[in-house]
Amino acid sequence: MDAPIINFYAVQSAELESKKVEYNGVNIEVYFHKSHAWNVDRMIESVQDSIDYFTQAFGPYQHKQLRIIEFPRYRSFAQSFANTVPYSESIGFVTDSRDESKIDLPYYVTAHEVAHQWWGHQVSGANVEGAAVMSETLSQYSALMVLEKRFGPEKLRKFLKYELDRYLMGRTGEAFEEMPLYKTQAQQYLHYNKGSVVMMAIYDRLGEKRLNAALKAFLNEFRYQSTPYPTTLDLLSYLKQDATQAEQNFIDDQFKYITLYELEMKEVSISDEADSDGFYSVTLNVEAVKQRADGQGEETEQPLDELIDIVLFSDDPENLLAEDFVIYSQKHQIVTGTNIIELRVKEKPLFAGVDPYVKLVDKDNVNNLAKF
Repeated sequence: MDAPIINFYAVQSAELESKKVEYNGVNIEVYFHKSHAWNVDRMIESVQDSIDYFTQAFGPYQHKQLRIIEFPRYRSFAQSFANTVPYSESIGFVTDSRDESKIDLPYYVTAHEVAHQWWGHQVSGANVEGAAVMSETLSQYSALMVLEKRFGPEKLRKFLKYELDRYLMGRTGEAFEEMPLYKTQAQQYLHYNKGSVVMMAIYDRLGEKRLNAALKAFLNEFRYQSTPYPTTLDLLSYLKQDATQAEQNFIDDQFKYITLYELEMKEVSISDEADSDGFYSVTLNVEAVKQRADGQGEETEQPLDELIDIVLFSDDPENLLAEDFVIYSQKHQIVTGTNIIELRVKEKPLFAGVDPYVKLVDKDNVNNLAKF
């Protein structure tokens, strides 16, 4: 090892083929069953894209090699150890990723596992509530940024919808008590699924540059640090250090409370013909509610007054093959109750959405979209 590592290893033995490339001083190596080579190049591409982004955003990769090693599908997961990623054949090596209308699973899983070389291996959380946020939630965010750079925000929407649905499903099956995200206790639906949506919401509020600068400063203070290990309170202090009061309140809403939204594109209408200037008149009726839940699911309404995305589309945003289909995209001040929004656009839209890119934890995101 060229850098400190945690006491955490994997031992694997198999007869495997390998593909090796050198990239910016790092030896990238993939070991695979001889008939399972289909996604090896995608994995290598994801490692390269991930190392590029994470190095620029958070700091250098600490090792001289990164090895991905296939194991049989007795289990279906990948796990990141120091410079070594055991990776099940069932979620990467034999996945059919040719359908561009679906999420590229091998690319995403690889990015997530590479992210752990920073979040989990350079920074490790104290053995207290919320520790998984600093490994899993931050790795989710990091991988999502790699996906967004590669595929664009429109295609990221499908992944975030999946994450939101998994969170909502997870909380309905909670056997003990739903915790706020910063106190997650082995609750995967929180630090994986909800964490993805929350981090992308904060990215939307702070912007990529500010958020990554805060995460880099946090990592720099606690890199290889064990006296003490950091907690989510340390992380939150970095996220909030240069934020406005409104931004700090939003961060607390996402991390310290169980905050839920109900946003509905209730009615949409459009003029039959363009006016003399070539514009169509569009009227949208958005109904909005913000709530705060306790650990048992009891909800209390909260005042809502936030800037939220309103987007018009020329194609169904569920179609991942659609391109150049965003006609209008702006944030509008949305308050509790009925919001009437009037727009003028050059192109006739087919769909309208409120928070269509899943930046908020919405209890029913199906009704966020409406068709003209």
